[in-house]
Amino acid sequence: MSKKMPSQKLAKSTYEKELYAVYKALTHWRHYLLGRFFILRTDHQTLRWMRTQPVLSDALKRWIEVIEQYEFEPQYIKGEYNKVADALSRRPDFSGAPITEFGLADNVTQSLVEVYREDPFMAEIIRRLEAKDKVTSAEFELVNGLLFLEKAGNKRLCVSNSESLRSLFLGECHDATGHFRFKKTAANLLQKFWWPTMMKNVKLYVETCQVCQRDKPCTQAPLGLLKPLPIPERPGESLSMDFMDTLITSKSGMRYIYVIVDRFSKYARLVAMPETAKTEYVIRMFKENWVRDFGLPKSIVSDRDARLTSQLWKAAAPEQGTQLQMTYGNHPEANGQVEQLNRAVQHLLRHYIKKLALIVILYNNAVHSATGVSPNGLLLTFKPRLPLDFLLLENQTTVAPGTLEFAYRYEQKMQQAVEQMQKAQAAMIESENRHRRPSTFQVGDRVWVKSSELGQEHGISRKLMP
Repeated sequence: MSKKMPSQKLAKSTYEKELYAVYKALTHWRHYLLGRFFILRTDHQTLRWMRTQPVLSDALKRWIEVIEQYEFEPQYIKGEYNKVADALSRRPDFSGAPITEFGLADNVTQSLVEVYREDPFMAEIIRRLEAKDKVTSAEFELVNGLLFLEKAGNKRLCVSNSESLRSLFLGECHDATGHFRFKKTAANLLQKFWWPTMMKNVKLYVETCQVCQRDKPCTQAPLGLLKPLPIPERPGESLSMDFMDTLITSKSGMRYIYVIVDRFSKYARLVAMPETAKTEYVIRMFKENWVRDFGLPKSIVSDRDARLTSQLWKAAAPEQGTQLQMTYGNHPEANGQVEQLNRAVQHLLRHYIKKLALIVILYNNAVHSATGVSPNGLLLTFKPRLPLDFLLLENQTTVAPGTLEFAYRYEQKMQQAVEQMQKAQAAMIESENRHRRPSTFQVGDRVWVKSSELGQEHGISRKLMP
């Protein structure tokens, strides 16, 4: 039984919808269930106490009155084990193929005998058997025209070099037995059949099985080696930006943090933002908190947030001479600079609206591991004083801005930062690529897409995906 939930019921609580499903199921199978004891299995725990709930709405009272007519025991099972009921609510156009059955045709035996003569390897074995060769007879046997290999008391049918026959037997031992992986499929095949390249053919068959590719999770290392973005030539040239959800709305209505990071100096600006902020608000905050002080960047790296993919944002960028670089969905490592800052900010956040300015100061004044210099020192050319700095002695002579010595020192500092970033980038590539494998895809190749990605693209709930 499967029934569409009425639209007025969809707005109800999960408990009410689950109880309604029980009510409809008992009513539907009333003639089977009334007067006999049965077990009701559900993945919704609260249904175990449906008969003892103290406060009920009028609708729930009517359903409980009907449910009380039946004698049953509610049993809770985890949702991951409740496959039978879930199958009826899944989209049929995304469902995987069931285990298939193969039946051997009547002419398979005749086909095997006929193609032996066309396979030079099998034909030579048969010739030696007919010539009473003792070495060959110790391993092979010819029975009614069929060739068998005998080892350890187990006779296995020899299959000639026929693609159709080998595919038939591969399907019998893989498709019809549950689509197991290479080792189990090979073990099933080795019990019954033999040919010289069997292991190689099994591996290729399992790897290219469409049902396995479509329905089984990939256990291999992710495809694609890490390729970081090129290091900018100078500060302020390229920015990374993102919106971080704090999950807490302040008294002033702020919930998000607008994060802007200079990809060269790692200098950051953090701007509190309401949850309802639109693209116009983001553009205004960007101009007030970055453009006003540091000018326009050549490029901006961001994810595909709706505010950063809107036509208004895309139209504003070219007018300012800025190139937009969007990362792919579910691929945060492509915008790793801002993601790292997000983690650092989350670690520091407590009553974030009041302390946001302090967090920015602490971050920008700290030496960054990628550059070996603080963001303030690289972008502002100096390190602002902090409250406790008055206790320390001035141990370094300052150079007046605008002098050749100042320019030389700053250029030297930038060069050291670039070298440090190159080393950090090389170390990151080496570390990350240990857990990845190169992609061999070419333009025009057919590939599989995760069903979760299809759900996001077409607005399909993940719960309804296979």
